Amino acid sequence: MDLKKLAVFLEENGVPAFRLKQVRDAVYKNFAASWEEISVLPSALRERLPRQFRVHTLDTLETQVSKKGNAIKFCFELKGGLKIESVLLNIMPEKWSLCVSTQAGCPVRCPFCATGRKGLKRNLSPEEISDQFLAAAHYLKVTRAQKISGVIFMGMGEPFLNYEAVSAAIKTITDPDLIGLGARHVSVSTAGHVPGIRRFAKDFPQCNLAISLQAVEDALRSDLVPLNRNYPLSQLSRALRDYITTTKRRVFVEYVMLDGVNNSRSTAARLNSWLRAVAAPKYFTVNLIPYNRTGGPYKAPARERIKIFSELLGSLGLEVTVRKSLGEDIAGACGQLAGK
Repeated sequence: MDLKKLAVFLEENGVPAFRLKQVRDAVYKNFAASWEEISVLPSALRERLPRQFRVHTLDTLETQVSKKGNAIKFCFELKGGLKIESVLLNIMPEKWSLCVSTQAGCPVRCPFCATGRKGLKRNLSPEEISDQFLAAAHYLKVTRAQKISGVIFMGMGEPFLNYEAVSAAIKTITDPDLIGLGARHVSVSTAGHVPGIRRFAKDFPQCNLAISLQAVEDALRSDLVPLNRNYPLSQLSRALRDYITTTKRRVFVEYVMLDGVNNSRSTAARLNSWLRAVAAPKYFTVNLIPYNRTGGPYKAPARERIKIFSELLGSLGLEVTVRKSLGEDIAGACGQLAGK
């Protein structure tokens, strides 16, 4: 919602200024999804406002809940008919994180990712990003009386290729007068956009940075993460080193495991060496993500192979987690979002 335009409209129509705060609190604090829900407003105003303003910029086309109930996927329609998806993930008991999209499609075109195979349709506006939070928060409030405790910019798109809109959305999400989520509960994942990493370090030093790495050899990484052709590993390592020096924050390393591609013992040793050349192990958490099916030629390693890889990294002094796949049965797991 464009609060500035709403303020002008209310003033021009002789509506008391305090009504703006009532609307703001109802939408951003109490997650009202329609004007009818904002009962503190006079009925005549509630009837008039929908003709001028939408509470949300998105239309929810479909909501899917996984069989285990720990993942909820939303399909939203944008103005013009394009579709995007967001996923609520119940990672810990009664703690929900929302994975939001920043672009319709993605220009990076990682071959193991369903979003990447779509290509880029367009960037999302700041409101289209933050409204994913508002719509999901309204759903949780109504259906489960629960709240969103974290936001992950890891859905459709490369966030740093839409930096201005992502920046504005983060400010909306963390603004105490709006949604008010703590900065340390916001994470942004990039495929390695070096200029974006450098801006992010200055603009949001308290937010979390995640790097979708996949490989530490340029030839292989360029195949798996084509953005590497623009920002090779040498540039990425310098940007991460500077990020850690500036923020003193830990970096989360996302590593999608592809059987026979990047899961050998020697690969684990090279990953350890590359990270240590960037910074001390205490500055990294390696999240191993077993590949989720997207219709491509890849497959996930066997559980035992993943365990061996994880234990080897752990023995080398790195903090390692194996990502539990949530929402695969509703095509809502990592790499599966396609806005279908």
